[in-house]
Amino acid sequence: MTKENQTYGVVVGLDIGTSKICAVISRLDEQGQPEVLGVANVPSRGIRKGVVVNLEQVALVTTAAIEKAELQAGLTVDSVILGISGGHIESTKSKGIIAISSHKEIDQTDVQRVIEAATTIVIPPDREIIHTLPQSYTVDDEVGIKDPIGMAGSRLEVQVNIITVAASSINNLIKSVYKAGFNTADIVLKSLATSRAVLKEEEKEEGCILVDIGSGTTNFMIYSENGIKHTGQLSIGGAHITNDISYGMKTTAHIAEQIKCDFGAAIADMVPLQAQIEILSPNGKTERVESRRLIAEIIQPRLEEILFLVNEEIEKTGLKPHLSAGIILTGGVASTEFIENLAEEIFQLPVRIGVPSKLRGLNEFINNPFYATATGLALYGLQYSQQNSPQKVVNKLGPMGSPDEDKNFQTIVSRIQGWFNEFF
Repeated sequence: MTKENQTYGVVVGLDIGTSKICAVISRLDEQGQPEVLGVANVPSRGIRKGVVVNLEQVALVTTAAIEKAELQAGLTVDSVILGISGGHIESTKSKGIIAISSHKEIDQTDVQRVIEAATTIVIPPDREIIHTLPQSYTVDDEVGIKDPIGMAGSRLEVQVNIITVAASSINNLIKSVYKAGFNTADIVLKSLATSRAVLKEEEKEEGCILVDIGSGTTNFMIYSENGIKHTGQLSIGGAHITNDISYGMKTTAHIAEQIKCDFGAAIADMVPLQAQIEILSPNGKTERVESRRLIAEIIQPRLEEILFLVNEEIEKTGLKPHLSAGIILTGGVASTEFIENLAEEIFQLPVRIGVPSKLRGLNEFINNPFYATATGLALYGLQYSQQNSPQKVVNKLGPMGSPDEDKNFQTIVSRIQGWFNEFF
């Protein structure tokens, strides 16, 4: 499905979430730096906890989001980098070992072979591999190697983290985007994309945890020594806070969402007693006045629950003592006032809010954790694209950030093409 006036070298990051759909259109400028051309978000429909429940509704809002971004960018696009999240995502550790010819330096082909050996595991037919993330390499008896290319040895070993998703979930996302009139160039784990947008290289090296609190899910990713050590997801997020406000304040979910975004606070005791807010009726008129602290008293227990659950998962890994760079919170909920204070109490680690920081252009629009995932997806595309290249993203992307990324991208692209043929 092709559109006229397509601008080559342009990448679209598409974050289809439970509460909103974000699209970020970007490209490399003349200096080879990423710049944002168009940004849009629209309320989501047809998604529950990161999973498509209504194809037509998702297609409609996807079209609305991308067309809004196209209007701002002044161009049209035909494919997207699509993010995926949800409780169906699983992480599996695996190991691969290969022999190296004597007196031969390890090259990229050897690295590809050893990762391929690590991925030779039995995957249930209802699941798909979307990422193979190398953790570390071993050359003979030398362990903890980050990049073995150029080294000499007789045996190469790799530890990998394999990310799999439910095939039905990924298929339905792709079908929704296709129904909206766009192709899917690549599929990337949302937390992996978000880390690209908000994490600093020194944080990855020193050890940190990215916690992305979305509407339907909370995703977290642990980095140490510049590598991903653990990923996880929880089927709980900002929508639960909205539901609590709706029930506690006896108002609609739409108004509860507005209250949460405009007046929410993570610690009730830090909200002045005299602070008040207007509760609107569905027709937009002031219905009553309530204490803002009361809103915070509803929000705080649910936020504590989410952060405590993440902390428990982190504790299980045994990696917490090695994470000196602390916690980076992102996602729409990360904009809640005083959330850094609450998170520091729970995690007992330094906390900062992660916002996109690696693109030029419309920074005033994306300088918000709300856009972190869509921006990260765009950055993934830009890393392997060349400005004005007719090959565009399709032949350059790789979701892994490792020597075998091109091969893995081609694999998933061929699977996507197969799904198109099967479904359409």
